Amino acid sequence: MNLGDNEGGYAVHHRGEESNRINPLAATYLKLFPYGVGGIEAMQTKSVGFDEHIRWALQYHDHRCHTYHSFPFVAFGIIQKCKALQSARIQMRQKDFERDAFIINSLTVADLRQAEKEEAENKFISNPRVRLLRKHVFATSGRVIGSDNAQAQYHGQMWGTCLCLRGPSLWMTINPSDTHDPIAQTFTGETLNLDDFDPHAGPDSNQRAQNIARDPFAAAKYFFFIIKAILSHLFQINATSHRVHSEMGVLGQISGYFGVIKAQG
Repeated sequence: MNLGDNEGGYAVHHRGEESNRINPLAATYLKLFPYGVGGIEAMQTKSVGFDEHIRWALQYHDHRCHTYHSFPFVAFGIIQKCKALQSARIQMRQKDFERDAFIINSLTVADLRQAEKEEAENKFISNPRVRLLRKHVFATSGRVIGSDNAQAQYHGQMWGTCLCLRGPSLWMTINPSDTHDPIAQTFTGETLNLDDFDPHAGPDSNQRAQNIARDPFAAAKYFFFIIKAILSHLFQINATSHRVHSEMGVLGQISGYFGVIKAQG
């Protein structure tokens, strides 16, 4: 630690007891967290959760966090792993987990290959130990967004909605063009007057495409903004954390809807 002149002390230490306190993400992304200070889940006066801190970092005013090529993907990967580990922890705290673990440990490669063959032939898996393993794997991966089990849960919710409200009357695909919409460019940091819009002003098509490719967070933010605007203004659907309010819209009063997101590219 440098104390010999007016430069002051360093926040990142190379040895000694303080080196154990270096925040991993702050040490990895020194450009985002200069001097190793302010990293995600760093020691603070008031505790801030990982998800909340990531959300704050992605909304930082200079866009440095969500335009950094790897930071959003690393952060979201950590969030997915945390959710999977939390689910696994719940599974392990169940009273019958030790018994299930003993049964799962008795599985052999031949059992798994036989189950793979049966599943490929769309047959029921005959081995109860493999079915038990799959049960725990599905329970663990159900909290991970985008996993096969999460999609299976969506299927169950859609079937349940159809049973309660009958089949859907309308199927619709909404695919807003982020590379050509001026609203998306404002999310990337471009200065455009949307109240007095000039179609000849602003970046050209190449620059617009580069802005979206450089800032996937802005593209996702634009997508959710457009979807929410369509639901609230055209269909008069306003969803809160507890319930969904529906009024008379362009398609009448909607009794129920189900929306899923499919990534492209």
